[in-house]
Amino acid sequence: WITCEITPRFPIGLLQIAIKVTLEPPAGLKAGIFRTYSTMVTQELLDKIDHERWRTLVFVQAFLHSIVQERRKFGPIGWCVPYEYNNSDLDACLQFLEKHVSVTVMVGQPVSWVTVQYMVAEAQYGGRITDDLDRELFNTYTAKWFCEDIFKPAFTFNNYTADYNYKIPEGLEIQQYREGIETIPPVDSPLIFGLHPNADLTYRLKEASEMIATIMETQPKDSGGAGGKSMDDIVKEQALDLLGKMPPDFVEEIFRAQIVKLKGPPGTPDKGFGAPLNIFLFQELQRLQNIIAIVRSNLKNVAMAIDGTVVMTTDLLEDLGSIFDARVPRRWTNDASGAEISWLLPNLGG
Repeated sequence: WITCEITPRFPIGLLQIAIKVTLEPPAGLKAGIFRTYSTMVTQELLDKIDHERWRTLVFVQAFLHSIVQERRKFGPIGWCVPYEYNNSDLDACLQFLEKHVSVTVMVGQPVSWVTVQYMVAEAQYGGRITDDLDRELFNTYTAKWFCEDIFKPAFTFNNYTADYNYKIPEGLEIQQYREGIETIPPVDSPLIFGLHPNADLTYRLKEASEMIATIMETQPKDSGGAGGKSMDDIVKEQALDLLGKMPPDFVEEIFRAQIVKLKGPPGTPDKGFGAPLNIFLFQELQRLQNIIAIVRSNLKNVAMAIDGTVVMTTDLLEDLGSIFDARVPRRWTNDASGAEISWLLPNLGG
C-alpha cells in the first residue's frame, strides 16, 4: 500500500502499474450514516457536550449529510447540478453546532434555529450550491429537520406512513446509535428523499444501462488468430452494408408538391396544406430526411476514416465502437445539445 501527498517527484512508472483506490461515499442511506458513525462521529464527540439535545443534533446532521449525498444517484431529478458534498462539509457543520449548542442550550438559552438553518444550508453546504432550485431544496431540508420538533419523542424523518419510521436513536453511548442505524432498511424508498416512487425506476434503469454499456465496452475488440477479421474490417463491411439498405433521399420540392395535391380526411373540404394531418406528414418527412442525411454521411465518413481517406476523429471513433457493438451511435439520435432528434431503438438493425 502506498499513500502519498501530491508531489512532482513521484515516479510516473510506478503510478501506471499501481491500482488506484479512491474513497467514494458508500451506496445507501444506512451505509452512509454508518460510515459517519464509525469515522467522523466518535464517543469523544458525543461526550463533548453532556446534553441529549447535542446528541440529537449530531444525528440529524449525519442523516442530512447522507441524504444529500445519496440524492445524487437520481441524476437531474436529485440535484440540478451534482455537488461533491464531502466529509469536510459535515465536519464544519459539526464544529459550528458544537459552538452554537455550548453558547445557547448550555446556558439555558433556546437554539436559534434561523442561525443553524442559515449556517448549514447557505454557508457550509450552500457554499457549493450554484443553482437556485438546489438552494431552495437544501433550505427545505434544513427547515424540516433543524427545528424544535426534532426533540419531540414522536419525531420521524419521514412524513409519510411506512413500514419503517426513520427515528432518532437515544442514548449516551455510540454503540446505541450504531444499533439504531443497523435497523434502517438496506434499500431506501425515494419518499425519504422527498421524491416520487417513479424516481427509483429512473435510477434503476440508468444504473442497469450504465452497467451493460460498461460490460460491452470492456469486451475484447480484436480478433484472435491470424484468419479473423479485424474490428475495422467488420465495421467497414457493416457500414457499407447499411449504406446499401438506406432508403433514397426524400427531396423536399417533390414531396411538397405531392402533399399540395393530397386530399384531407374523408368528409372534409380541406386539401393540401389546409388539412392539419397533411402539415403533420410534411413535418415528419422533413425530420425523417434530416435523419437519413445524418446517418448516410456518418456511415460514409466512418468507412472513409477506416480507409484513411479522412481523419479519424474522437467522434468517429466513438461511432465506430457503437457500430461494432451493434448499438445506435449517439449522433444519430441526439443533436449536439443532447436533445432527441430521432426515434430511439435499442439496436442498430431497427
